[in-house]
Amino acid sequence: MKRWTTFLLVLSLTATLAAGSFLKSAAFKQLEPEAQRAIVLVAKSREAAPRLARYPGWTARAERQDGAVWHVWFERDDDWLGEAYVDLESRKVSEVYIPVDPTPAERAHTVPKLRKLVRRDAEVQALLGDEPGEWEEEIDYDKWSDAWFVYYWRGDDAVGVRIGQDGGRYYVDDVFDPLALTEEQARQHDQDRAIQLAYTAERVGELLEPYDDWKVYAEPGPEGRWTVSFATPEKTILTAVVDLAGGRVLAVETP
Repeated sequence: MKRWTTFLLVLSLTATLAAGSFLKSAAFKQLEPEAQRAIVLVAKSREAAPRLARYPGWTARAERQDGAVWHVWFERDDDWLGEAYVDLESRKVSEVYIPVDPTPAERAHTVPKLRKLVRRDAEVQALLGDEPGEWEEEIDYDKWSDAWFVYYWRGDDAVGVRIGQDGGRYYVDDVFDPLALTEEQARQHDQDRAIQLAYTAERVGELLEPYDDWKVYAEPGPEGRWTVSFATPEKTILTAVVDLAGGRVLAVETP
């Protein structure tokens, strides 16, 4: 009990010191009084303080949202860390979202549980086959989605498992192929290929050379064909018709 109490005191002191560094800075003092108050209320709240303590050197900004409600967000080295809302009249802090990675101790405590859980799943067992030891294992936590993922790799094969959590209980939420592209990713991949093929076609470089401000647009068509247009704000320079399946440019047309 004494050790746990000491840990809480150390955590509280760490959070207080972390908050104090920005709250004493010149940048903070230049903010309007209400913005300062909003930041202080959030930064020292029970929900936000221990999470901000994981990010030494954080800074904060605030803007009025609606009436007495202010939106506060946190950054460090131009990286967005999280946000929260606070009502200056009631002093109530809400919707605190400041993702953090697990500590080494938290990870050491959680990973064995996840490994045991996943290895018992019937679908995972079927995918790994009779020699599960042949697969390389990787266990990661995605702080932005607040979820653990277990991955297995063997050559060109892969199995992904998303772990859900309900009231402190972990469960297998989804088993998926981590190498499969989503519909949006597949479309982006095809679009990038179409543009690359069009750009390397004969005459395209020569036609684009006189222009500095051109942009490229690509639209899918029937039978795996894409129409790729190179244009300036004033006019279309050229249009290429690309056959992705054949990996070739069918035509290059100019206005």
